[in-house]
Amino acid sequence: MADLKAKEKELKEALQKEKEELKNTYEDIRKRLRSESDRLQDDFQKEYEQAKKYVKQHPETGVGIALAGGLLIGFALAKLLNR
Repeated sequence: MADLKAKEKELKEALQKEKEELKNTYEDIRKRLRSESDRLQDDFQKEYEQAKKYVKQHPETGVGIALAGGLLIGFALAKLLNR
């Protein structure tokens, strides 16, 4: 009986240790994802600002690119909806 209680205590300690390690790993992953998310948001914001400046300097090209993109999306949607 004492041996069984010792094993139970040992298992509880091992489970508690694993639980703490999982919690720490989870927190580490959350921090990394938050950091990466912030970095990507900054990158996208910079790209957006550059695109805005480019379109302001070259409005004809911007309209052409928007037209081509709209046509491609329109054709793709038409193909998907006609199946």
